[in-house]
Amino acid sequence: MKEKILWEALGLFSQRGYDAVSVRELARAVGIRESSLYHYFPGKQAIFDSLVELCWEKAQEYFQAQGLPFSTEDDLSVFGQSSLAPLGETLAGIFRYFFEDPWNSQFRRLLVVSQYAHELAGAVYQKLYRDYPLQVEEEIFRRLMAEGKCPQGDPAAMALGFYGGVFLLLHTCESWEEAQPRFMAHLRQFTRQQGFAAGTEEGNP
Repeated sequence: MKEKILWEALGLFSQRGYDAVSVRELARAVGIRESSLYHYFPGKQAIFDSLVELCWEKAQEYFQAQGLPFSTEDDLSVFGQSSLAPLGETLAGIFRYFFEDPWNSQFRRLLVVSQYAHELAGAVYQKLYRDYPLQVEEEIFRRLMAEGKCPQGDPAAMALGFYGGVFLLLHTCESWEEAQPRFMAHLRQFTRQQGFAAGTEEGNP
């Protein structure tokens, strides 16, 4: 029942924003009494907090199942490719998740619509879609530079240059089918502009 409550809450919050949804409406969507909902969560804030934790855990489980790093503390050797096909396949596997996972795709919309009205939503949005990706990508570029697989430069600036295009696609594309060719085009252009080693030929993950 807890996960059903969280799923219905995610749908309502992502459509209308956290503050616009009452506990009564949420209980009605779940099909239980308002008083019954309080047996599972002490209030709406607790539901939101649980959604944040659950969606974060689901993302971590996906990354680990795919053999992908989830933080800068994980093994980043999977990114140690200087040719586009394998590198693009790895990066696309990460990017695809944010479109195709039903929990995370709605969670992103929830954070977008609630970020200015709800302090926690704004903080989580910045962590998930700004700070965390840039930190991981900066570390990836730093390691690629150290291994001679990437042109020398400022890894933070390189991470910002790459992720800027990805961030735009996350917030303008409706599906992975729409985003995938644009993502690969962005990756090709980025590797050419940054002067990656020869062999960055087209791939189509």
